[in-house]
Amino acid sequence: MNYPKNSIKGIPNNDFLIEGSTVASHLFHFEQTREDGGVEQSINWEDDDSVIDFTLNQKKANGDLQFRAGVAILPRSEIDRLSKLPTISGSLSYERSRLDNNPYHGNLLLQANIPKAKMRQIAASLALAISGITTQNHEDKTF
Repeated sequence: MNYPKNSIKGIPNNDFLIEGSTVASHLFHFEQTREDGGVEQSINWEDDDSVIDFTLNQKKANGDLQFRAGVAILPRSEIDRLSKLPTISGSLSYERSRLDNNPYHGNLLLQANIPKAKMRQIAASLALAISGITTQNHEDKTF
């Protein structure tokens, strides 16, 4: 399967930002356990120029904006680079997992039973690898 150049990670609120200019590592903490025992982290794939706005406009069931602080852009090349590191090899991957209401949806994946300390290292590496942030008021911060 072909994947786009970037993935988009929603930022729920300002608690996931450091001084408003970069994301904190806990944005990438993996908590959603899958049936196969692995864990996933929801993302959108930037298939076209509309995905950032689509993600910024996603809403919770109660109608509130889901990503009140904005979105972070994580290049797929950085995910690929990290997944090839000897200390991460075989632990990190991704998938496309379209939803009825979200054709861009996918997941970052960690293998089952990964130690919490290693998950935190991977989360920090992903946070450091973002290439930019777009806030809800469309302010772009590119690194």
